[in-house]
Amino acid sequence: MTSTKPAGSDPAPRPKRRSFSPEYKLRIVAEYDAAPKNEKGAVLRRERLYHSHVKE
Repeated sequence: MTSTKPAGSDPAPRPKRRSFSPEYKLRIVAEYDAAPKNEKGAVLRRERLYHSHVKE
């Protein structure tokens, strides 16, 4: 048995990594710091970020 791939079955292209401008980073960190503790998660969800992206 051979393990050849049929033509046209290329894997999906890898998604492009997001890059953040310094202005964006400053704005998000300032907003995150200003948010009450119970709203910090909402800021992260809205921006599709993880807690590890914003170190305290």
